[in-house]
Amino acid sequence: MHIYQEVSLLITHYNRTKSLERLLQYFANEDVKFGEIIVSDDASKPEYQTHLKELKEKYSFNLISTPQNKGLGNNINKGQDQVTKPYTLYIQEDFLPKPLFLKNFKLH
Repeated sequence: MHIYQEVSLLITHYNRTKSLERLLQYFANEDVKFGEIIVSDDASKPEYQTHLKELKEKYSFNLISTPQNKGLGNNINKGQDQVTKPYTLYIQEDFLPKPLFLKNFKLH
């Protein structure tokens, strides 16, 4: 088990729920726990919103949405505004960690 209680995992998302699910499943399979997971969605289409809500229930993340797409910079900032932990690991939903990620990701 890898526990990063002081780290907020911030994931930006836009219309790629299958990629987001793959990423979240990776962390679940590797037994990686973060202090919180925040998914900042940038006004995805309705069909993706439905899947996002299902993923939120399955993976217990904080979903931050907006009614209008305002671009990646705004999406990162609105997600970061919700962070409550001292450290943030920011990734996009299509990121998939390399095998050495868990070996090398350390706080101190």
